[in-house]
Amino acid sequence: MFKQHFFQRHWRHAVVAMVIPALLACGKRRQEIDPSTFSAGWVSEDTEHFKVFDPPQSPRRAQLKAFAESCEEAYKDLSKLLSLSVPEKIAIYRFITNQDCEAATGHAAVFVEGYRIYTRIGSPVGGAIAVAAFTSVDPEAPSFELIRDGLREAFDNESNNIHGEAARLRSGGRWLPLSAIVNPASVSDREAYRLESASFVAYLIQTQGMDRFKMLWRSVLDLPSSLEKIYGGTLQEIEDDWVSHLEREAKRT
Repeated sequence: MFKQHFFQRHWRHAVVAMVIPALLACGKRRQEIDPSTFSAGWVSEDTEHFKVFDPPQSPRRAQLKAFAESCEEAYKDLSKLLSLSVPEKIAIYRFITNQDCEAATGHAAVFVEGYRIYTRIGSPVGGAIAVAAFTSVDPEAPSFELIRDGLREAFDNESNNIHGEAARLRSGGRWLPLSAIVNPASVSDREAYRLESASFVAYLIQTQGMDRFKMLWRSVLDLPSSLEKIYGGTLQEIEDDWVSHLEREAKRT
């Protein structure tokens, strides 16, 4: 339902067809990794908003230009959708395997620092560009993990039934309360967290609009306090309204 409400259908088809990389998280604008330590000899392709790098032994080097162009098309659609723009080029470093990424950066793919995305060839992209665009709202804003993860998952979810998947968690006894998922590190059921985070972010945008979501992204308070202040209710009240929304939406699919 999220895509039906917010996505241009041609954008989704282009992104899925090109299988572009995704972004799991986006932090403050720090340059902690120096790509020059591993990217000597890498080839690149430039568009207006992206510079995409592949290692010389990449099995998909012939597709690099088409990949970069698909990133650009996705960015332009998302920029209009979110009323946001990224003020500088996004560099995407595509590793062949997760192990290659971890060996070079100390992190398993996929992750980001500032406007640098470190990913594995073959990962999806919509959430990557969405999170990068929201980072430009305020590069120094804390951007809570739940909100970043949910935004990425909402845009990259392939089922097009985000709320239906969350509703099945409830009926199957796997539901995680909002008071739990606001602290992702304490959650052991990562699949449930992933699906619920997507549903929760979709709910916030669908029912309360993009302006409040931008305020949440910028907030310097802790997440529970930010939600209560911006959305005008306790965590339990917000969760109750979210559940009502997802159940209504799930019945419509």
